[in-house]
Order: sequence, then C-alpha cells, then structure tokens
Amino acid sequence: MAVFVGLRGIGAGPGLATVLALAIGGAGAFALARRLPADLDGLARTHRWWCAVWLLVALIALVQTARMSAFMLDAGEKQHSLFPDDAWYVAHSCLTAYSEGARFATEGEPNLYRSELYLERKLGAFNVDGYHYPPPFLLLPLAVKSLAGDDYPHLRMCWFALSALTLLFAMAAVAASLEPEARRRAIAAAPAIWISVPVQLGFQMSNVQLLVLSIAVLAWAAFRRLRPLGGALLAVAIVAKIFPGILALDLVLRRRWRDAASTAAFGLVFCGAIYAVVGPAPFRAFVEFELPRLSSGEAFARPFSRAFAVAHNMSPFGIAVKLEKLGVPGFSFASGRVIATLYGLVLLALAMWVARRGVAHALAAAGATSEISVWLALLSLGTLASPFAPASYVLASVVWLVAIDRDDFSISFAGLVWIATSAPFLLPREGDFLLRTLAYAPAQLAALSVPIYVLWRAGRRAFLPASDRRPEMATS
Repeated sequence: MAVFVGLRGIGAGPGLATVLALAIGGAGAFALARRLPADLDGLARTHRWWCAVWLLVALIALVQTARMSAFMLDAGEKQHSLFPDDAWYVAHSCLTAYSEGARFATEGEPNLYRSELYLERKLGAFNVDGYHYPPPFLLLPLAVKSLAGDDYPHLRMCWFALSALTLLFAMAAVAASLEPEARRRAIAAAPAIWISVPVQLGFQMSNVQLLVLSIAVLAWAAFRRLRPLGGALLAVAIVAKIFPGILALDLVLRRRWRDAASTAAFGLVFCGAIYAVVGPAPFRAFVEFELPRLSSGEAFARPFSRAFAVAHNMSPFGIAVKLEKLGVPGFSFASGRVIATLYGLVLLALAMWVARRGVAHALAAAGATSEISVWLALLSLGTLASPFAPASYVLASVVWLVAIDRDDFSISFAGLVWIATSAPFLLPREGDFLLRTLAYAPAQLAALSVPIYVLWRAGRRAFLPASDRRPEMATS
C-alpha cells in the first residue's frame, strides 16, 4: 500500500501503480518468506492464542494502513484520517513547512525562518506550518521534490511512502540483528508499534520525526555490517534534526573513531551539498536568527499559544510552560530554559555514564538487544531536548524501545506504556487544560523515565559479574 501511494505520488497512473505495487510487494513477500527465522515454525500449535492475537493486531494494522493510504491519496477523504472529527488534525501537515522552506531557500529568501512567510496561508487543504529546521534538513524535501515535483498532494504521497517504508525496513533490520528470543518479540511487537497513535499521527501529519528516527536506527544496523553506510545514515539524521547528534557523541565517548569520523565526513558532505544549492543565506539566518529563538523557546510562540499544544508537550522545558499556564508562581520561559539546561547536563552525564570504559564490552556481551536499547534510549532523550516536543510523534521511540527490549521490560509493562502514549489522544483536543495535562502526564513520565532507566541499567552492567549481566525484566 505504501509503494502504491508512492508510485501515485511520482505520477504513475492507477493501473500501472497497482501492477508495480503488487509485483514489488509479491517479490518482497517471497524474499522475506525465505528468510524468516526457523524458530517461528510451529508457534501456531504451541502458542495458539498469542498467534491469534498477533493476527488480529496485524489485521488492524493492515486496515489502518489502508485508511491512511486513502487519506494520503486524497486529503478530501477526511473520514479516513485518524481523528476525522478533529478539524485541526485533518488540516495539519508539517510537510507544508518543509516544502515552503525548500522553496524559499531555492528562491533566495534571505531569512526563511521569518514566521510571516508561513502564517495564515494554506497549501491546498492544509494550513502552512512554520519552518524551524537547520539548512541541511532541506536535502530531504528537495530530494522528494525531485521525484514528486512541486505539486503538494503528490509530494505528500511520496513523503508518506518514504516514511512508512523506511520505518518498515528499520523494524526489519532491528529484528534481523537481534538474538532469537528478542527477534521473536520484535516481530510480535511490530504491528502494535505500527498502530500506536504517535506513529499513525506522525504519518498523518507528514512529520519528519519518524523518518529521522528510522534512519538513525538503520544507521545502528548498518554500523554492524557496513560501517560507511552507517556513518552516512547517521549523518543524514544529525544534519536533518540535530538531536541524533547525541549518538555521534556516544561514538566519540566509546572511542569508535572510525565510525565517528565517517559520520563527520558525510555530515560535511551533506552540508556542502545543500550550501551549493541554496547558498549562505539560510546558514546565516539559522545561526543569527533561528538558533537563539530555538534555545529560548521563542520560535515556538505559535504552538505555545494553544492550550492543547502546551498540554501535549513532552519536553522538560514544557513543564515550566504547563505550570505557568496553571497559574503556579515563578514559572515562565526563563525557568523553562533553566530546566532545559539542567536536562541537557543530565543527558550528557547519562551519555558519559553508558559510554565509559568497560560498558561497551558489557553491552556486547549482553547482545544486540542491549545495544539497540541504548541507541533508542539516547534518541528518545535527545528528542526531548527541544523546547517543543509534541506527544503526537516524539513518543514513537519510547513505544518502540519498550516493545523490543525484553531484557528490561515485560510484555505487560510494554502494554501499559502503549496505552499511556496512545489513550490520551482519545480525549477531545479542546477541553479542560488541567485534565489534558494530567492525561498526558503518564506519557511524559514514561518518555523521561524509561530511557533513563535503560541507560542506568546499561551502565551498571560494567560493575556486574559476567554471569549477572543479563538484567531482570521489569514488571511495573
């Protein structure tokens, strides 16, 4: 279905897109069937009810993917969106910012970060969002525009296909890299991860978060087999969204010099490529105008003016904004900056804790599950460093982390996190601010505590005897 939507986005007719999608899907299914692990055989007899539940969730995932694909093909089919009765979700598309930012940059706009370029405008059925990303990020929308052209509906189709297929490949690459028991859990969890609200809303709103998360995870898998490819993928993620830079720091702290050097080299290449296309103006505007506004939170004044956006904000900076809105004395943007600074220091300390001498060997001994868990934990905490981290897509990494980390989290705990990160979206978007803030509090607690726990446990493994390095499963 994702391939079909992508083919329609590059201009293929319905008939040709159907034939090609079926051919590609059939070939992919045949290739996958030959590579499925042998230990899956016989599970229908030994774990009948679990298999029945998995098939049900997989069927729901297929139906939801069909609905989302229909909405991507025609934005007027709002009944296929995740929340058809919510006009804001139906009309919001982050891709508008990427598309317009790329257009302004290529047209020579001296400051593509000026909010007046985007406010009170529409692209088709969608309200134009503000652009807040570093200039190298423009490589992604410009690359997709080279396939889809300037027609926004086609661009949206291609972006969905790219995001969905990259996430699928990332989940497959992780599963293929894990130990047998962890691999079975990753396969079992895949449909549940796919239908979680943060993932589906990320698709619907065409936000880049899922794409960057998937690319960063693919980098982890590539580093294990083809190291230059890992460096290229991680560099793409870093220059696009900045927060995956915590992974480059991890490489340096672990003294993985060749991996860090290849990442830096590819990063310079990508920066040079976009500089050659758009010139120095976007870089100058980002450093002199946008970067100070990002660190202060001023860049997000528009979303912070909406009560629901403040309630949905998962970042530590957002805690101060929530308390200010609730009327608690002493909290403001200034206190938010203090909290964000302290959080950054904690994140740096955790990265050093988990990368110190001896931990890398302990992680290798514990297996690939521990390694990808640390990778996802660092990504999850990194994305919360922004003053504005909406629950509608930043929670996807936490859902993925608890779903596949069988060393640290039981299935029941993973289910609780899935509910905590998806159920609050069932509340009406507009309503009592305190109620919405409390509803999202468990999700924010999970977003912070789960990855911190994973990093703490990983760091402790260096002190444990080899026989005790496999941690007990958390049950609450």
